[in-house]
Amino acid sequence: MIGIEGTFDCAVSKNIKLEQLVNIFGSLGSKKLYIKKLAANDNSKNQPYFGSHLTDLFFIPAGELVGSNTTSKKKVDPRRNIKYQASVNLSWVDAKGATYPAPHAKLIYYPQYPEVRFSGFLKGSKANASEWMDPSKKGRSLGRWLILGVTPNEKTYAYLVTPECALSKELEQTSFIEITNVFGQIDTAHTGIIDTRSALLKKILEINDMGWIAGQRLIGDGSLIPYKASNGGGYTLESILGIIPNGKAEPDYLGWEVKQFGIKKFPKTGAKPTTLFTPEPDGGYYKLHGASDFVRAFGYPDKSGKPDRLNFGGRHKANKVCNTTQLTMNIEGFDSKESKITDASGAVTLTNSQNTIAASWGFAKIMDHWKRKHSQAVYVPCMMRRVLSGGIEYHYGVDVELGIGTDFEMFLSAMMQGMVYYDPGIKLENSSTKNSKIKTRSQFRVNHKHLNSLYKKLEFVDVSIAKV
Repeated sequence: MIGIEGTFDCAVSKNIKLEQLVNIFGSLGSKKLYIKKLAANDNSKNQPYFGSHLTDLFFIPAGELVGSNTTSKKKVDPRRNIKYQASVNLSWVDAKGATYPAPHAKLIYYPQYPEVRFSGFLKGSKANASEWMDPSKKGRSLGRWLILGVTPNEKTYAYLVTPECALSKELEQTSFIEITNVFGQIDTAHTGIIDTRSALLKKILEINDMGWIAGQRLIGDGSLIPYKASNGGGYTLESILGIIPNGKAEPDYLGWEVKQFGIKKFPKTGAKPTTLFTPEPDGGYYKLHGASDFVRAFGYPDKSGKPDRLNFGGRHKANKVCNTTQLTMNIEGFDSKESKITDASGAVTLTNSQNTIAASWGFAKIMDHWKRKHSQAVYVPCMMRRVLSGGIEYHYGVDVELGIGTDFEMFLSAMMQGMVYYDPGIKLENSSTKNSKIKTRSQFRVNHKHLNSLYKKLEFVDVSIAKV
């Protein structure tokens, strides 16, 4: 009967309530549910529109981004000659809890428009939703909704709400947490939060009221442990927010990336550079021969005199030779005047005077990090002090900065202008022995005064007087 009535047209689908559907998603491990009201053009032919940039979709886990240039001899819209796509581990779920894998689901980013489309979501799947996604049938109907549930192991479940069911009417009367101008989030935990900005600022004010806080870190089982190293400002702030450090590149709190930056005193004085992310190179000598041989080839003896240690550091800015390493950072495949990607296989490269590529980062590699971490970010000032017991304490200020709205092209433009730079901290100890030990840290940083180059809007807020 599924082939006749459709996966989302049965009697259960027509009468299901939102709370019942939330429970079904929860049984599959999806605690975070995101929702989009489908427009007339959101169908299998036009591909549903998900946002302008990948940064709008930080909440959808996707596979490795793969770039391509159109080589077809057919007449192709020139704006579609470059695209990046990433697979989505997607399954449809029906009103009874049955699941239907969609093996060809993917996100496609067309940077020349710019826009992100959802594609392949029904191809190869036994979920029968073609009636409601075919524009020649009911695929232009209003009153359709798409609900996506995301699990901690990065699997996504999808449910299609049809106009003819009770749930469609219920959703019209439901308030959602603001996520993007396309997607909302269903408040499954019944927090009452709709405006994440206000909730975030309120929490930061509470942290400021705590005064000096001993360095600490939240571990996997949810317990706190002391942290006495001098780089604990971020860990301590994350611990108060309930964030367990992990290797996943995803926003921290209510969809906001939370970053602290060190200052000498309040109000913000002597702000230190901010690390944006730390992606390992995916090309060049570094990738071919490994980090240890890379440092041996392009590094230098430790300047403080530590024996048998090689370092690789220094600020590398676009189109300038770094005095420390004699390497030049170039950005290939990007038109800085138009702020547009011109080559899907473009990359940030480090080259020497013989044009040997020492290390490189493909646009797809960096774009994926930027997509997951920086759609919206809060920068919190932090002072540090040492205490007699040997530990370190931190105090977080009220004058925060909110970076709202960004895209990968803004990041590349900031690099071209020298505002964002590569500032690695790589060291190889016992470099001449078989017991050499490598420590890698390939970090891209920005001077705090240049944060505005990365966001469409940089808002300065005193949380002590803000209306939250």
